[in-house]
Amino acid sequence: MTTSQLALVAACCAVLALLAAIAVVRELRGRIPDPVKPPSRIAARMRRAKAELPESWQRRWRHLVIAAAVVALLVWAYTGWPVHGLLAGAAVLGLPFVLHPGGAAQARIERLEALAQWLNHLAGVHTAGISLTQTVRASAKNAPGPIAGNVQRLADRLRTGMDAQLAFALFADELADGVSDHVVLLFQSHAVYKGPGLADALEALAVTIHQQAADARDVEADRASVRKSSRQVSLVICIVVMGCMLNNAWSGWYASPAGQVALVVLGGLFAWTLSWLRRIARTKPDPRLLDPLPDHLAVLEGGTR
Repeated sequence: MTTSQLALVAACCAVLALLAAIAVVRELRGRIPDPVKPPSRIAARMRRAKAELPESWQRRWRHLVIAAAVVALLVWAYTGWPVHGLLAGAAVLGLPFVLHPGGAAQARIERLEALAQWLNHLAGVHTAGISLTQTVRASAKNAPGPIAGNVQRLADRLRTGMDAQLAFALFADELADGVSDHVVLLFQSHAVYKGPGLADALEALAVTIHQQAADARDVEADRASVRKSSRQVSLVICIVVMGCMLNNAWSGWYASPAGQVALVVLGGLFAWTLSWLRRIARTKPDPRLLDPLPDHLAVLEGGTR
């Protein structure tokens, strides 16, 4: 490679390192999201991915980010090549997802159970004669853990004066499940027609969702062997790849600018393969009944309220 090409590779690696450092600093400082402004698609996906992990891993997420950054720097310093370090850091960050391939299904079941519990609570509060928006705002403090953040953001949006239809639609986009869309459709229908049977409808829907959660638990018990195989295959692949990268006889060619570019491509394909294995072990949510809000519409409406 020419000197200019080497300089270009070095500049790209420096930019990636800088972006990673900025992400680590933001994660350490913590971020207070705007409850009115909806999260971006990428932020929503990251939030859902983290929600799939067991609670112990979610509590230690910042520590995991720090560990990934330290490992990336150490491997970079040891090998002298940035892509080796970046891939090592990515491996540390992705370890909990490899160890818990069924986290999405478990998280969905817990979310369904929490949703049913919340609906029962709403039905009990609503019989006191207050409006639906007031009922939702009053329930935010006692919302079940798996959906507590979503309910709190919904209550904050209603409290700031956002249109109820839009606030409920954003709530549906955050949960991104056909079951929660049934709940939102009921909310939106009542917001327009204000019929007297909301409490009974909430209780009936809660019973249905409870049954769906119970059925999902039975299905997930049958899929346990698939998840175990997926986890074992992923771990074996990770160990083999890491062993090859640390062995100069196998990875010597990658210690060059051209090899670093090839390693980026191979690392991306490897990550895609692990993601594919994870999708095999994942139970898909029910098809959505509502179309996601366009980003520009959600931001515009959120900013004008």
